Amino acid sequence: MDTTIKYAIQGTAETRYVQNRETRSFREFFDTTLANQRISELKDGSTFTPSYFRTPERNIDNVIATSMVVFDIDQKPDDDQVGLEEVEDALIDMNIEHAVYTSFSNTAECPRFRVVLPLDTPVHPDAFQSVAAAALEALDEFLDGRLLKVIDGCWRETSRCYYTFTTHPDRRNGAISFYNPGRPLNALELKMAHSSYGIDAEYTKTQKPRAPGTAAGAQGRSMELNRILGGMFRSATESQIVGKILQVDQEQNNGNEYFRDQSYARHRPRPGESADTAALRACRSWVKSHLNWLRRKAKGIDTTIINRQAQTKAPMPTHEALIKLKDFKPGKTKSGGDTALAEFEIVSGEHAGRHVWHRFYGQGNHPTAIKISNEMLEKLKTAANLPSASFNDALKARDVVIHARIKLKPGTNGFPSQNEVGTFFTQA
Repeated sequence: MDTTIKYAIQGTAETRYVQNRETRSFREFFDTTLANQRISELKDGSTFTPSYFRTPERNIDNVIATSMVVFDIDQKPDDDQVGLEEVEDALIDMNIEHAVYTSFSNTAECPRFRVVLPLDTPVHPDAFQSVAAAALEALDEFLDGRLLKVIDGCWRETSRCYYTFTTHPDRRNGAISFYNPGRPLNALELKMAHSSYGIDAEYTKTQKPRAPGTAAGAQGRSMELNRILGGMFRSATESQIVGKILQVDQEQNNGNEYFRDQSYARHRPRPGESADTAALRACRSWVKSHLNWLRRKAKGIDTTIINRQAQTKAPMPTHEALIKLKDFKPGKTKSGGDTALAEFEIVSGEHAGRHVWHRFYGQGNHPTAIKISNEMLEKLKTAANLPSASFNDALKARDVVIHARIKLKPGTNGFPSQNEVGTFFTQA
């Protein structure tokens, strides 16, 4: 199989003069074009185009063929955001060779990045849109249809140029460029799919942003179900999680169930499938993809116990760590409801010594707050081998080392960002 990649480069986007280039493999293209980070206060520098040209002028009429598909995730703070890790997980599950790098405007609060996918053979301009649309549709099946809403429409343009890995000096944290092996996109298979996914759609902005704290609408349903899945991770079997997710979908989205929404390609019944069978299959696929991501990230945790003073008070990124309970203080809310503040110390990794807190709510509070707290207490009970999930028994977990996810909550309305315990892991 011919693995060469043909493309073009420019010294700057301000000129239309291009130079055709060729590398022996997509990995070589990544190493020479995307791996090296450039620090600049301005959005400038060299660019690449995934196509090559018959004359050295970058315009659509001069395109000979295109060797790569590029998706530019240019989401906004109010969008139903797609995480870089989610895209990476989906592409690894699909065994697709790819490169991902953050763009100049990337921030921790609003990830912006590009996904570059090599084709196994260059595609001529008249077939490219259909091929790229099929690739987008296949990837978006793993991402619950959210990718379509947050990518720039430039993926349809064969002569579009893209800046290489350039980072503003104030936004170095979180800037990343990486390559993962796999198989290139099969151009013939994608062409035979005759896809028109997203070609005529208006999707660069989410049309109806989800109101904070709600789970209504296409943008909110999968996010709420993902929270339920995260709470069951390592405390239930995959089949139990599937059953619970379908139950919650039925209860919370009655008449508008997420897994019966056929605007998502993978939810549509296949030949011979009933609507119930299609919903079950879609749910199983969704659960498996999300669990694979959680398991893959969990494998990388450093289990070395570190006892030391905190090195900084700066907000920590979302990550997994070993923690131990230091204190659990029951009390009352202003309205008289039962509450308790749990204090944990991180005892692993670079953030060892830092303290994080999580507030639990009992009787006398909003039913949703009680439900979420009960789920967390049940996880704490299992992780620390407590006799019950009550406030009274929680202190028996003092100094027991358990595995947890530390979550970053971005600051809003002038308040700083902060960390809290997102969930406890209780199953290998």
